[in-house]
Amino acid sequence: MQLCYNHKNIETVLNCSRCNKPICNKCTTDSYVGIKCKDCGSIGKPDILNISIFDVVRVFSISHIFSLIMGFIYSIVIILTLNIDLLGNIQSTALMFLRIMTLIFLVLFGAVNGELVRKLARKKINKIFPIIAATSTLSLWLVIFFTFSSIFTLYMNWWYQFFYQPVSMLGLGIGIYLSYVRVK
Repeated sequence: MQLCYNHKNIETVLNCSRCNKPICNKCTTDSYVGIKCKDCGSIGKPDILNISIFDVVRVFSISHIFSLIMGFIYSIVIILTLNIDLLGNIQSTALMFLRIMTLIFLVLFGAVNGELVRKLARKKINKIFPIIAATSTLSLWLVIFFTFSSIFTLYMNWWYQFFYQPVSMLGLGIGIYLSYVRVK
């Protein structure tokens, strides 16, 4: 047993994780890495761990606005593609091509969205940023759905052709995973 650095009459088995001084329970402060004495604990958190509510709101709003814009643009591209009679005589081949393009778009969007959130977070570390990246990728999917179901109701059957098939669901899952992992 050792005696506390500040209270010479109290025995302790605890040591500061930074300076290794023996400290008692009265002299400890919690930190992300072990316990620290009051002197080392007052130094503060590293800047990479300090985030404000403004940072969270900024990252959330910009990433979701990006999802809104990209979802609407991709919906317009699909509808313009359907209107130029691309499907003609080779309808099944064209449908598979558009499904594969949707898969590629969703995967690329997930990667780009993850990088966007990481840049917006200024490489700060927090558990909320990967969740924001994943939800904004999912919100892209919802924007596309609501675009088809409310604005372009005549094309709602194409929603099931391009976005509600296993190929597209795989792309959505990979996109959400990539956006989450890029930030984490």
